[in-house]
Amino acid sequence: MMKIVNVTHHYTDGWGYQDNLLPKYQKLAGDNVVVITDTCHFPVSMSQEDIDEILKKGDEYTFDGIRIRKMKCSLNTTNSSFFCRGVYRILKEERPDIIFHHGIDSSSLVVSTIYKIFHPKTTLFVDSHADYINQSKNKLWLLCNDSIWLPFIGFIVSPFVKKFFGVSPLRCEYLNKRYRIRKKKIELLPLGGDTELVDSIKDSRDELRKKFHIPTDKFIIVSGGKMGKDKGTLELIEAVEELKESYPDICLLLFGKCDDAVKQKINNNKDIISIGWCNRIETLSLLKLADVAVWPLLHTSLIEDAISCGTPLIVKESGNTSHYIEYDNGIYLKTGNKEELKDAIETIKEEGFYINKKHNAEKMKDAFSYHAIADMIKKYQK
Repeated sequence: MMKIVNVTHHYTDGWGYQDNLLPKYQKLAGDNVVVITDTCHFPVSMSQEDIDEILKKGDEYTFDGIRIRKMKCSLNTTNSSFFCRGVYRILKEERPDIIFHHGIDSSSLVVSTIYKIFHPKTTLFVDSHADYINQSKNKLWLLCNDSIWLPFIGFIVSPFVKKFFGVSPLRCEYLNKRYRIRKKKIELLPLGGDTELVDSIKDSRDELRKKFHIPTDKFIIVSGGKMGKDKGTLELIEAVEELKESYPDICLLLFGKCDDAVKQKINNNKDIISIGWCNRIETLSLLKLADVAVWPLLHTSLIEDAISCGTPLIVKESGNTSHYIEYDNGIYLKTGNKEELKDAIETIKEEGFYINKKHNAEKMKDAFSYHAIADMIKKYQK
């Protein structure tokens, strides 16, 4: 059994982010797991009442068998924290075998590196979710980042880190190109799936469909999240509408938040089922009951959820999705336009082709489970 300390600024009790799920599966693997997090970062959709309930627990408590310890931070941005206090003291008290630092743009990484310098038997890992798309557009921030922080990470911190993990191929490239970290120090550690939670949903596909009043004899195409023209939702709706003449059994299921253009398009359309915002179990249930999950343009964490449900995919290939169909468990789109969507849906709907994709999707589910990802980290520790 190893002592693993996760240092993160985005741990929220009971949520489904990587910062939550990786410690959960490390604990399930039998390791002694501690999370050091702050009191400043919570999901934007979380109510103040729920935030207050967490803050009432104090600076140290246990959640799902994992000890949570709080650091204090004086300067915070949306994704980063600086002038973090208490991290070194907690690390000294915990004496970890592994420090897994979530994120690369916080001063707690500097403190973790200092601890590593004085405790060389400890292994330090760092993951990064940053890329060219989600990096800050603030010019002052970019100036400070480029002139101070990037060289500091690349030349001062990097020698003491065993591996830097990018959570997608694009983010691995970003670590190399922007932070000047050597390629041999970078590995892909994908965002995984909460397969334990998925498998706790015992209902069969047909039982789930009946529960949500969805026809059991239809070929269900699911898409969800924040839906609009910029996400390719309108193109998907039009593709399904045009395919209905040849394939009357197809049905489009949308869940989440639709913009006005999508609402207008699906209004009174009996072949499109629209469900509002869903909780975690409802989301996984909808992905599990579907025949194929489709996101025509942009990456979303719902893709990892669909993989964890063993559902075949149709997604646009990009630097953040190019690792999602490693097991031939779906179809990549090049443009995500209506005609390409129609071709992909027609292709995946063919019976023999679909059976193969569904079989491979179950393999992909196992490969992307956080069970496998937690094991992967320990492999690099050796």
